[in-house]
Amino acid sequence: MKTPLIIAAVLAVLAGLPPFLDLGLQNALVNVLIASLFALAFNLLVGQAGLLSFGHAAYFGVGAFATLHLMRVVEDGLGFPTPLLPLAGALTGLVVGAIAGFFATMRSGVYFALVTLAIAELFHALAPRWQGLFGGEAGLSSMRMPWQGITFGSTLEVYYLA
Repeated sequence: MKTPLIIAAVLAVLAGLPPFLDLGLQNALVNVLIASLFALAFNLLVGQAGLLSFGHAAYFGVGAFATLHLMRVVEDGLGFPTPLLPLAGALTGLVVGAIAGFFATMRSGVYFALVTLAIAELFHALAPRWQGLFGGEAGLSSMRMPWQGITFGSTLEVYYLA
């Protein structure tokens, strides 16, 4: 019975704390929440399934790039709800990860790890050379955009979105 209460208390602190923090700490908390999602997914893969993946970050990055590209299209006038942009990126990462996982799970143990490493290295080699998709060595960036009167411009709003 203690565990649900502890989780509820932590969530309450995470929800109520940011308005009292300065901008730098809010940015740090946003990064912590994003890294926590990555760590939870990695724990599910390694800790629960027992599969060591060296390519885990590649699918995380594919989802981030998909979100960014969709965000740029929405900025140009596509009617897509802004709060669903991260979901679209997650689905893209899921699809790419499922395709790569189909091939990687044909092996197990060290061979699985090596296949995932090869996939990660493929993305690492493509990123600086594929200007249109990855932006080359400079990468891509985009500004936070409004949606139905809500501007996700402040770090506090981005914190609550994360």
